[in-house]
Amino acid sequence: MPVSAVSRLRNALVPLLCAFLALAASCRPSFALEQVTLQLKWLHHYQFAGYYAAKEKGFYRAAGLDVAIREGGPYVEVEKEVSDGRADFGIGTSAILLHLAHGEKLVVLGQIFQHSPAIFLTPRKTGIRTIAEMAGRKFMYSNQHGDLMAVLKKYGLDERKIVQIPHHGDVADLLAGKADVMIAYAFNEPFVFEQAGEPYLRFSPLTEGVDFYGDNFFTTRDTVEHRPELVKAFREATLRGWSYAMTHKEEVADLIRAKYSKAKSREWLLYEANQMEVLIQPTLVELGYQSPKRWREIADTLADLGMVRPGFDPTPVIYAPEPHRDYRALIGTVFVSSLIILVLAGLLLIFRRLNRRLSAAHEELVRSAEQLRALFDSAQAGILMVDPEGKISVVNQRMTELFACPQEALVGAWYPDLLFPDQKEEGKDRIREILAGETDRVSTERHYIRKDGSDFWGFISVRRHNDSRGGVLGLVCHITDITELKRAEAERQLLDRQLLHAQRLESLGVLAGGIAHDFNNLLAGILGNISLARMFLDPSHKASTILTEAEKASRRASELALRLLTFAKGGEPIKKAVDAKRLVRESALLVLSGSNVRCEFHVPDDLRAIEADEGQIGQVFNNIVLNGAQAMPAGGTITIDADNLAVDGRGSPPLPAGDYVRFRISDQGCGISPENQKRIFDPYFTTKAGGTGLGLASTWSIVGRHGGNLSVASEPGSGSTFEIVLPASDREPPAVRTEMPLPRRSGPRGHSVLVMDDEAMIRTLVSDMLTELGYSVLACGDGNEAIALCKKALEAGNPYSAVIMDLTIPGGIGGKEAAERILADDPDACLIVSSGYSNDPVMADYPKYGFRGTMAKPYDMTQIEQVLSALIGGEQPSDGRIST
Repeated sequence: MPVSAVSRLRNALVPLLCAFLALAASCRPSFALEQVTLQLKWLHHYQFAGYYAAKEKGFYRAAGLDVAIREGGPYVEVEKEVSDGRADFGIGTSAILLHLAHGEKLVVLGQIFQHSPAIFLTPRKTGIRTIAEMAGRKFMYSNQHGDLMAVLKKYGLDERKIVQIPHHGDVADLLAGKADVMIAYAFNEPFVFEQAGEPYLRFSPLTEGVDFYGDNFFTTRDTVEHRPELVKAFREATLRGWSYAMTHKEEVADLIRAKYSKAKSREWLLYEANQMEVLIQPTLVELGYQSPKRWREIADTLADLGMVRPGFDPTPVIYAPEPHRDYRALIGTVFVSSLIILVLAGLLLIFRRLNRRLSAAHEELVRSAEQLRALFDSAQAGILMVDPEGKISVVNQRMTELFACPQEALVGAWYPDLLFPDQKEEGKDRIREILAGETDRVSTERHYIRKDGSDFWGFISVRRHNDSRGGVLGLVCHITDITELKRAEAERQLLDRQLLHAQRLESLGVLAGGIAHDFNNLLAGILGNISLARMFLDPSHKASTILTEAEKASRRASELALRLLTFAKGGEPIKKAVDAKRLVRESALLVLSGSNVRCEFHVPDDLRAIEADEGQIGQVFNNIVLNGAQAMPAGGTITIDADNLAVDGRGSPPLPAGDYVRFRISDQGCGISPENQKRIFDPYFTTKAGGTGLGLASTWSIVGRHGGNLSVASEPGSGSTFEIVLPASDREPPAVRTEMPLPRRSGPRGHSVLVMDDEAMIRTLVSDMLTELGYSVLACGDGNEAIALCKKALEAGNPYSAVIMDLTIPGGIGGKEAAERILADDPDACLIVSSGYSNDPVMADYPKYGFRGTMAKPYDMTQIEQVLSALIGGEQPSDGRIST
């Protein structure tokens, strides 16, 4: 039948039906109001607005009832109150099936909520992200909700596996941290979290596949059978009250505050009313309607979870009133209504057939809508629909979890506002392209921002949604959280860069180490011969000054070799207490000498010494100051700040707890781009014409091997600041030698020294220097010879006073292996290690390998004298370490 015809027929019948009902009512005998009690399951809220409206608007009174509404709470067992006769009617949930299964004869008169409002509510700060994680947590719990009990059972939880604490219905207890989880209502407690700005998670039974009815009103089977008129009257008046409450929300909210409870604000009550409409679905489902099939599905769910027996029949719980035939009333009205009945009989038959069809279609529509909504909200991806104007029209539950906000905060929002600022324009362009038909779909990564300022990365798939006529109802978007994948990818890329960096340094180190070793051997010959020659000249001789300058130049060449050794694999700095204030000043001024760049120092007098290799750290300061000067070709100022720093090991810089010295070297140059900042410490990377890309790479390596930290902060056009943090020393630095003294001509007589070195030139040179110092000298070319000579001297009762051993012998036994065998025969042997690899681990920690002193090549006659005097003559240095 067309809708317009149905409307006209309805309009014609309404006056006739009203006249009939008025006439029937006039024939009904009058009676006194019957007193009944209605037991609520919870505290006064808009959740029970229909009952308040039925009472206060006179619907119960018109039905002949005087209803007393009794407030409930978390510990009120409504079903028990009704079963035991302390109340005539009660407000319950689908848990009524559990009471039915235990023999309590209860009947549901009508459903109000088509979906359960009950949820598990938890603040995000608790760390709970799944229902399984609620085990052992503090739980504000009540056993009024069968669907929530079913969800817990589904995850292997029951009342014994949670820590129950008193549930007073006050969400403030959850906010205050007295509990981790509470049983709440979707339209109630979340309001408090949103007002407080507290992020939260809620777990709905619907999203866990447990879709039960929500609030219903019920009574006992005895009441239905023995007082059918009372039950019918109560049911009809109650449904009128609910219809009124859902269409007069503001009026009923004021009524609740005036006559029942002022505990909730008017804004809160209206929030409840609007949220309840989604659960009641008054435009889709008739108020009070309950489906036998739906009850069957609820019973099957409980049976699957072991909460009722398999095959349990739920149909006795459904109210199915038999029409009560009061023939005495009919006698008074039969003559008046007979004509009306005859006229309407044919029309009623038509309506009945139409109603059957509509009811079947309605039930199918409701079931389909429920299934679609369940699938929509249980999807693992966030789903939203965007209208042609770019506004969000529909979101699912997962989307609210991704953006940590309720649905109402997302619906109506402009989609590009969810994107990071740098992606908004691109997002708007893609929406325009899809809506314009330029492309069918888009799949890409997007960076999203939440209202609380946090962010996440999502993979979004967007397609156009057309109506039946081919027009665009908007866009359907699926968003999957890929934040962890992005973080893992970034970490992998960082590890790849670090590995490549390490491989480059390793390759460079092998080359540099070999070059530096050979270079130091050559310098040893040059420097040694110069120092030997100076012994034979009077200080006033013209050549003495020339030799002194040559000796200084040789030492500068030695520093260059040391830079190469920084890259040597496994090389370690030879550390000592260094005056940091002096070193940074000398290094900076040396680099800037003769340039158009000046340097300002802000260094406190109490700056601590550092535990460092002076040559290597001097190179660090040289490299950074030089880079700053080169960044200011037109001149400028480099500022150097230093201070003492205590590190707690928990923040920045990322170093172990302890005492450190921090240096900040700032320039006024062109700055470094963010892209280049990621690579400036890589070997061979440079932006300078003719640059080698080794300066900052060696700086990074040196600082790291000193147990320190190096970082840079820079903005293009605003200069750069390099921060160097190095371990502080507990020792006082030694006094700086300002001149090169001549060695003493007469050393301790009667002492013999064995020299082992594979370079004939060095053997000859060292032998000559030791002879001039008054020692008896014997030289050999490798470790095997040294072992044999030491053993022979020991057996003769005349062991060597000292043995100077080269650490590395190509193709033969070096100093480390030879020392082990010599000490096995003579634990008291006085062994001194010498090497062109001055930062070899053996040189850095020589006592560990049995040596008593160390001499790094190149060395001069004065240095040899100092080491031998300390070991043979007993002149021990203040720090206990004997080395050049």
